[in-house]
Amino acid sequence: MGSEFHDIDWQAARWIDRMSRPVQDAEMAAEFDRWILKDPRHVEAYARLSAIWQSERLHRALRDNGETIAASREPVASNDDDYRPGRAWRRAFTGRWAGLGVAALALVLGVVMAPRLLVEEAAFATPRGATRVVALSDGSTIRMNGATRIAVRITPWSRHVALEAGEAFFDVAHERLRGFSVDTGGASVSVLGTAFDVDRLDDDTHVVQVYRGLVSVDAGAGRQWRLPAGSGLEVSGERVRSLRGVTGQRPGWTKGWYEANDTPVLQLVQRLNRTSARPVALSDPALGELLVTGRFQTDRPADVLDAIAAIHDLSWREEGGAYVLSR
Repeated sequence: MGSEFHDIDWQAARWIDRMSRPVQDAEMAAEFDRWILKDPRHVEAYARLSAIWQSERLHRALRDNGETIAASREPVASNDDDYRPGRAWRRAFTGRWAGLGVAALALVLGVVMAPRLLVEEAAFATPRGATRVVALSDGSTIRMNGATRIAVRITPWSRHVALEAGEAFFDVAHERLRGFSVDTGGASVSVLGTAFDVDRLDDDTHVVQVYRGLVSVDAGAGRQWRLPAGSGLEVSGERVRSLRGVTGQRPGWTKGWYEANDTPVLQLVQRLNRTSARPVALSDPALGELLVTGRFQTDRPADVLDAIAAIHDLSWREEGGAYVLSR
């Protein structure tokens, strides 16, 4: 049991029990202030367990486990001193958890006996050429572009999404205790409540654009940025490029458009490959380094290829079920 609960968690559980009582005197309030300010871990543990204590899933878990325990007890004579199935459990219960109040005990039972009921995990994916809107239990929504995969994990103390491939627009419900993070494998975006778009073009290139609120981007090796609404960032390996002029309520791809601003052709092709029924390929990788600027309708790949060809004096053809761009 000790390995599952750190001493700080036990202290936090006891404090939640004490602070949940109808009356608190000034001495207890001062003692609580001293405890919670003594160590940043006290703040984290108290916030985390408070979220669990207020969780409806905890109450359901306790109710279900209580019914299971009650149903498993066997009726015996009151003067029977031999072993009973429930007696050893009650002795351990009173010996190990003596002094815990109702709230603290409920936290222990809820986290130890039914942790899976307190965690939501799910995975979602979209095929090429399709989009999808995922509504999370906290009120946040995720709009997924084509060829996108995400894994969601929500606990009473955290909200986390792994963007495994593709692009997604996040409209995050604000919460005071739980942050919201998105991991792309090479960068992590953290917020409380905002709207932003994350594009994982490949394992090295990640684009973040903020439409509302403020986000924090961590690309590792001490590289961190805070991006307000109207700004963005492109991280490609060691290279970083700031993006300006992020306007509107949501990214253009949600309506079938892509705004390019000195954008490499390769990135535009990667976006086309999320919406086009036929894949788009480059006959020469060097073509991907050419830059384009303009507003492109990504659900009409032939028109986009016509525009790219006109800008850089190129041509394209249909070959083997794909569109091929060449010199």
